[in-house]
Amino acid sequence: MQLKISSITNLTDARFFSAIGAHYLGFCLDVLNEYNISIPKAKEIISWLHEPVIVGEFGIHQSKEEIEYAAKELSMSDIQIPYLHPQREELAFEKFLQIDVNDLSVIGSRQPADFFVLKLHPKDLSNQAVRDFISNHNVYIEAGFSKENILTITGSLRPYGIQISCRKEEKAGWSAVDEYADILELIGFS
Repeated sequence: MQLKISSITNLTDARFFSAIGAHYLGFCLDVLNEYNISIPKAKEIISWLHEPVIVGEFGIHQSKEEIEYAAKELSMSDIQIPYLHPQREELAFEKFLQIDVNDLSVIGSRQPADFFVLKLHPKDLSNQAVRDFISNHNVYIEAGFSKENILTITGSLRPYGIQISCRKEEKAGWSAVDEYADILELIGFS
């Protein structure tokens, strides 16, 4: 199972997830998102990592030019954008498309992305349309994982991967690394 990290805002989280073998490290570059990070700060954090695969995470309002500029500045070839982004077909990157459970019927069988990121709620776990979509596409799920539920969720849905969103540091060097470690150890990341 693949591991994608989202919304990294600090070096502590970035180094931890890089060290345990996360496949993708995501930095939110959407200034309207509370978890956004500036390009210079992201660049500084990335410089401390050993050959990470960086994903720039963008909002629906950000233009192709803005996304391409950030990608060039951070030397990244992967982006995550909302499924409904108006320029999604014009962006020449490996793409993670964020989708909502309500968008599943619109996508159909043609896969317009390399990967999908699907945020699930407890009520969605038994939804047959969700299960079918996950089994037919490369889907990373985000589901409010905890030590108590991660094995049940991943065992039941068998996604291509999972996405874990970071929380902001309470103070410098004070992160939720221990909590992340406990959860990820259960699925083989340590």
